[in-house]
Amino acid sequence: MCISNKIGPPVEGEDFFGREKEIRKANRLLDSNHSLLLSAPRRIGKSSLAKRLIEEKKQQGWKCVYIDLEETTTEEGFLRLVIEAFKENGIWKQLAEGMSKGLVSVLDRIEKISLGPVDLNIGKREEQEDLYKNLKELIKHDEDTFIVVDELTLFLGILNKSENGAEKVAFILNWLRSLRQVSKTNVRWLFCGSVGLRNFTSAMNLGYTINDLMEFGLGELSREEAEGLLSGLCKSEDMEMGEELINYTLDKLHWNIPYFIQVIFSKLAEEYEDEVTKESIDIAYNKLCSENYLSTWSERLSEYREFEVPARQILKSLSTQPAGMERDAMLNILMTGQDASKVEEIDYLLSKVLEMLENDGYILKMDSIRAFRSPLLRDYWFNKFVQ
Repeated sequence: MCISNKIGPPVEGEDFFGREKEIRKANRLLDSNHSLLLSAPRRIGKSSLAKRLIEEKKQQGWKCVYIDLEETTTEEGFLRLVIEAFKENGIWKQLAEGMSKGLVSVLDRIEKISLGPVDLNIGKREEQEDLYKNLKELIKHDEDTFIVVDELTLFLGILNKSENGAEKVAFILNWLRSLRQVSKTNVRWLFCGSVGLRNFTSAMNLGYTINDLMEFGLGELSREEAEGLLSGLCKSEDMEMGEELINYTLDKLHWNIPYFIQVIFSKLAEEYEDEVTKESIDIAYNKLCSENYLSTWSERLSEYREFEVPARQILKSLSTQPAGMERDAMLNILMTGQDASKVEEIDYLLSKVLEMLENDGYILKMDSIRAFRSPLLRDYWFNKFVQ
């Protein structure tokens, strides 16, 4: 079995490997009419899993939609992507006798979107609410439909920084919730992204807008899957790598997510001549700790807003302690330079930061100790921000 080593973009078709248990579970939930929140750290394969689910649901005759909001920064951009995706995949009702003038007008504008810029009239609040209401009424709810919305949190985080951003974010989240609450709907949703939607909505006191979603976790690959992925990648490049060296590599990574396996393999392939050795694996690992493959883990902390600085303080300290740290030690770090009267406030801040870092895969809790989940990420952080 040969697998193309595609680092970064979602993998599809024959390049998708493993995750059979997760696919079965997701299908059971979707078939029982649940909408899902794919909760997992970044770079763990959420988008790839979502696209594989789309492939399977299409084979079952479902209508499927994939909406990627990564490059969208405005509400108009969001609406255009939604409208175009729904139109292209047949989610809209067709013109019918007796349909209200408002819906006829919206359908007419949808038909024109593919021809060029169209005024979406979202400047005034009443026009905005009318447009969203009409779009909601246009969706077919009597057919099995699967809608994936990728990078919603990333888009909402950017939108939140715009004028009246918090109001716009709340409006969109409530609208999406209203779509899921339609009686007897056969439309199922999956929301995924590299920034935690739970963290985001909790920080904005909007947790109620997603409380109907079924949490669906995605962890590291099983050991068998990780071994199979690395073995398949080696075959794709005609590289010799026996069981002992595969296990040495995976033990070194410790947290065996697809992205980490792919990036260390890319480094091994760059330097490969006649054989892979433990020494060449160590060299590849050390190169990753000093290059930009892991930079997005730092960049995305900007989405933590007021929690970014304390989060960076905690991660910087943890990167110097491979065995991890107890909570009291981290509280002392955040209390440095603070008045003693602020201890309860800082203690609450620490709780929020630790919850966010755990949800997003930076750290994990083992009894009373917190440590980096990934030695690779820890060593990168140390080289980048300490050394």
